[in-house]
Amino acid sequence: MPRTIVKQSPISEGVSRRFFQAIDALVTYKLVSALESFCVENSLSSPRYREMRLEFGVTPTGKTSRYKNVEIEAIYALVANFPISASWLITGRGNMLTRKMTGK
Repeated sequence: MPRTIVKQSPISEGVSRRFFQAIDALVTYKLVSALESFCVENSLSSPRYREMRLEFGVTPTGKTSRYKNVEIEAIYALVANFPISASWLITGRGNMLTRKMTGK
């Protein structure tokens, strides 16, 4: 059976970028130690998200990732376990955080 080629849409690209923004915010607020620990704690593929970060991270390197979309399990883990707005993550509207965070 031939492999399905997944094309990226502007919507999925935006969700991916916001996902990595949210991870960086969680690291800043010391809610997670790093992307790696977030992946391990949520049974996600660390290599997949490290590679995706090269393209979608806050400081993209210009390299193209083989992976085009953040998995729904990663989105669920982010909004179910942390004060990240699902609405913001999906639409980009509103505030990233569902509650005010303090200090580093």
